[in-house]
Amino acid sequence: DNALIFQDSEDNEANRAYFLKLAKNVTQYLNEIGFEFCPAEMMASNPKWCLSLSEWKAQFKKWILSPTDDNVMLTTIFFDYDYIYGDEQLIHELTLSIDELLKESPIFLKFLAKNAIQNPAPLGFFRQFLVEQTGEHKDQFDIKARAIMPFVDAARVLSLSQRIHVNNTLERYKQLRDRESQNAKLYEYCSQAFETLLRFRTQQGFENNTTGRFINLSKLSKLERQSLKDAFKTLKELQVLLQVRFQLANFI
Repeated sequence: DNALIFQDSEDNEANRAYFLKLAKNVTQYLNEIGFEFCPAEMMASNPKWCLSLSEWKAQFKKWILSPTDDNVMLTTIFFDYDYIYGDEQLIHELTLSIDELLKESPIFLKFLAKNAIQNPAPLGFFRQFLVEQTGEHKDQFDIKARAIMPFVDAARVLSLSQRIHVNNTLERYKQLRDRESQNAKLYEYCSQAFETLLRFRTQQGFENNTTGRFINLSKLSKLERQSLKDAFKTLKELQVLLQVRFQLANFI
């Protein structure tokens, strides 16, 4: 995923045309060296994601003030923007704008928190792994959707609520740990669990020449299975924290 922001001027359309051409070239070069094009076209070569500062502010305002399922989904992607090159002040101004919007509509964080617990800790009643039931990856475990992304989503909403302006998940848990002494141990466990999951996925990818996303559980050792279950236990505790903090029990 990538996007582009440019300064407003009297001729935004001419600027957009220039940056769309640039983005098309860059994404093409990235594809040639092994980065797959985003299938949903979440790329700066798409005019929807090549916008001026005022246009990005308007886009975020629409998403935050109208938190439909689709809009919340888009914020989970674009709230994790990071500075790569150019005028960093543009990013700073956009971040300040988001802070003001969240103050204006604090209920948005409830929607984001609700989205973050949509995938509960992936263990069944008898502590068995929840695997894919149908399709190409039937009986395999989706470590990205069921384990890694819930940690990412939780870190995002907690950081936004604390006005923590970093976009790296591990750094988010580190700063949350420093800010909330009462939950410091949980956030430390979250960091450890997240690192475990990333390392596990990477290892599986190298061993099977895949992305490492879908795992054949029958090939795991007892120690590996226990390591994953420990990470899921932490995830369950984290999601309970979200439910309590954002009062989601009766939130529809």
